Amino acid sequence: AQAVLAPGLHTRPPAASRSAPTSPQQNNHMAEAAEKPTEEKPVAGYDGVVTGKYNWGSDGGKKDADVDMGAAITKYAWSDGKKTVSIYVEMDGLDDVPEDAISSDWEEKKASMSIVMGGKKRTLTLAGLNAEISGVKHTKKPGKNTVVLKLEKKEPSPWRQLQEGSASGGGGGDDDDGGMGGMGGMGGM
Repeated sequence: AQAVLAPGLHTRPPAASRSAPTSPQQNNHMAEAAEKPTEEKPVAGYDGVVTGKYNWGSDGGKKDADVDMGAAITKYAWSDGKKTVSIYVEMDGLDDVPEDAISSDWEEKKASMSIVMGGKKRTLTLAGLNAEISGVKHTKKPGKNTVVLKLEKKEPSPWRQLQEGSASGGGGGDDDDGGMGGMGGMGGM
C-alpha cells in the first residue's frame, strides 16, 4: 500500500539538508553567516517603480534653457503696433549691461540683436520675418532687466505672425478678427 502524504510533505528531506557531514570549521563559518543579518540598503522611491538611467527629479536637471542654449537668445515676446513690431527680451542682469554692449542689425526680412553679458555674447536672430522692415532700434528698460528691439515696418500693415510660417498669433495692434493675439515665443511661461 502507498502512503498518502499531505501537500508540502516530502518522503525525503530537501537536498540542502542531506549534504555530507561538515567539518567543525565549516560549521563555524555557517553559524557566523547565519548570525550576520543581511543588510538591506534603503531605496528611495516607491515599491514596484522602475528607475531609469536619467535622474529627472534631481536639482541638476533644473537649468535655465537660455544657459543651456549657449549664445542664442530664445526667450522673447513680441507685439504688433501700427508702424513697428516690438520684440521684448528679458534676462537677469540686463540692467547692469552698458548701453554700448547692445547692438542691433537688420536686413529686409531679418533682424538681430547682440548683447554682451559677463564677457559672453548672446544673440537674438529673427530670420524670415512676416513682412519687410525698413530699420531697427533698441532701447533698455531700466529696472526691468528688459531690452526692446523695435522693428520699423516698411508698410504699416498688421502682422498676424512674427515670422513667415510661424504658428504663433500676433500681438494685438490692429487685429479686427476678435482673435486673442498672443505673445509668440513665450513658450510655457
